[in-house]
Amino acid sequence: MDNLDKLWRIVDVNQNRLSEGLRILEEIARLYLEDETLILRLKNLRHSLTLQDITSNSRLLFSRQADTDIGAQLETADQSEPETLFSLVSANAKRAEQSLRVLEEFAGLPETGLDAALYSRGRFELYTLEKDLAARLLRKHRRDMIKGLYVAIDADYLAGRDIPAVTREALEGGCRLIQLRAKTASTRKFLALALSLKEICLEYGALFIVNDRLDIALACGADGLHLGQTDMPLSQARRFMPPDSIIGISADTPEQAVSAQNEGADYVAAGAVFPTQTKPDVLFGGLSGLQAIHQVVKIPLVAIGGINKSNFYEAVQSGADSLCLISAVLGAPDIKKATSEFITLMEAAKID
Repeated sequence: MDNLDKLWRIVDVNQNRLSEGLRILEEIARLYLEDETLILRLKNLRHSLTLQDITSNSRLLFSRQADTDIGAQLETADQSEPETLFSLVSANAKRAEQSLRVLEEFAGLPETGLDAALYSRGRFELYTLEKDLAARLLRKHRRDMIKGLYVAIDADYLAGRDIPAVTREALEGGCRLIQLRAKTASTRKFLALALSLKEICLEYGALFIVNDRLDIALACGADGLHLGQTDMPLSQARRFMPPDSIIGISADTPEQAVSAQNEGADYVAAGAVFPTQTKPDVLFGGLSGLQAIHQVVKIPLVAIGGINKSNFYEAVQSGADSLCLISAVLGAPDIKKATSEFITLMEAAKID
């Protein structure tokens, strides 16, 4: 094998590694995330970096010597199997990026006649794609956490009580989904509470969602934002919220739920399912309203309003993926115990 063939062998090895890495990322976007935009971006990048002319492909193919590659069986001590999809994305993005860097350098040699700028552009595009794919994975992970018990920490309902302590009790009881409401609090008080609860939720690995206030959600680094029908439109909120965050929407009707889903909501909340003292002015949709919304949406469905131990199973049977509680937990003498008992009941009813 002459020196030129050896150069093409290096190009071949890295073209193959690049294509394999991009293909794995593309399959995650296509079959796991089902994200058409990411699929198209990855596919276009892969095709743009594939050598199309017959001459170059022939040089690549006939320079290949996989059976005599002395590095094929070598492994370093830090090589390990990816443990999560995040690590799989990171490993294959880095694999493709490193290959692009090698190709960029060797394309700069006049003997190859390749376009170094092509690989440089591809590398920087892949940096952005890796970030966007990781954000989309995290957003899906957070969306998948919208299940089981969802406790709304209502500052007005808890007036005079130690709200961080109450939140910690719910988390000690096993809740991993917390929303903070503070309808009448000043912006400074709301933000102070949000910052405190965000830290506590982080400690327990729980999802922290802010109700209504985009500014508070952004300022405290919340995992998500929940909006009502009269709040900021979802499309506008999504422009400002981080790409890995989730946004939930309250829906009173199937039409509102479908609209929210089509606009990119990560979950919808329907209610009040039962009469409730915490929000007596809220439209009472009942179980039939919950069922009607369940029939038209594919994203997680949260039932809210008047849910307690005596009626929760009806909400589950009507299609709820998650049950949002206020008084049934926060009004209990022992919040930790009430939370734990509710989770046990839900698990017995086969609600994750």
